[in-house]
Amino acid sequence: MAAVIPGPSDGDGSRDGPRGDDSTGDGPRGDRRFRDADRGQLLLISGLVVAVSLVALVVLLNASIYSENVATRGIEAADGEALEVRAAAVEETGALIDGTNRNRPSDHDAAATAVEDGIADLDAYLARAYADRGGVTHVSGNRTTMENGSYVTGDLTANGTGDANATLAADVSRTRGFVVAVDPATLASTDAAGAPTDAFYVEFDDGVNETREVYVYNATDDNVTVAVGENGSDLTVVCSTPAADRVAVDLTGGTLGDERCPGLWTTSAGALGAPYDVTLERTDEANGTVTATALPASGKSVGSDHSATSAVYEARIDLRYRTAELRFETTVRVAPGEPDA
Repeated sequence: MAAVIPGPSDGDGSRDGPRGDDSTGDGPRGDRRFRDADRGQLLLISGLVVAVSLVALVVLLNASIYSENVATRGIEAADGEALEVRAAAVEETGALIDGTNRNRPSDHDAAATAVEDGIADLDAYLARAYADRGGVTHVSGNRTTMENGSYVTGDLTANGTGDANATLAADVSRTRGFVVAVDPATLASTDAAGAPTDAFYVEFDDGVNETREVYVYNATDDNVTVAVGENGSDLTVVCSTPAADRVAVDLTGGTLGDERCPGLWTTSAGALGAPYDVTLERTDEANGTVTATALPASGKSVGSDHSATSAVYEARIDLRYRTAELRFETTVRVAPGEPDA
């Protein structure tokens, strides 16, 4: 019988037995655990890279949107300031032209010189005003860009004909600043049907059987009323306003008193050819004053039974405005109080 020989002791009474696997990790099972760990680390690193990339993308996108908004706001602000400069130049040039005309210069050369000098003063003023904002302005205009006209004023009945009808302006190409201020107490009391035979009116006649009429009268409700017609047709009431000490009918501005009056300007009734004549008819049915600036179809002045003096009808100004962000240049026609048509 064979004897059983015990194996060597490990020192703690245990003995090595047969090994069916590699429990120390040096065999196939340990290799598999290392491979699983490597894949987990790669997955973790990949996720971190993706997260960082997404954060970077969001930061870049936000920066781009912010930059675009800032740039847009800067452009809009610069554009707004350029438009502000343009509006100031146009408004002040218009006031200069009308102020010059009201001063009744001796002739058209004197009128043009006064406007030219005034534009030079305006240029210096705007340059000082916008220099504090970092802007450089330049406004220029000279007599070669100005149109001669006539400034017509007077009482409705103050004319050389001795008649109730008078020519305000003959051979007219365009009209602006045309205002008739009437005393309501002197107007005829009537209605749209009776106005053609009873009321004061302004007539525009282009000489080819085309006329436009604007009637002013007291209606049955005691309101100052304006009605328009063409070629002697039935009238259309366009507006009315309560009576006051003096009511201004702004024909080219389209207002009656302080209210808008759409359809008041004569061309709104239809096409009116040029040149045309403007006459005041039946002025014995209204007391008041009239003011208008007219551009003659030929020559420098229009014919009138009222006081007509040399005037500048319009001017063109060259405007430049520059800042660090903007360069703005334009040429503007200035004819204050001119209707759209």
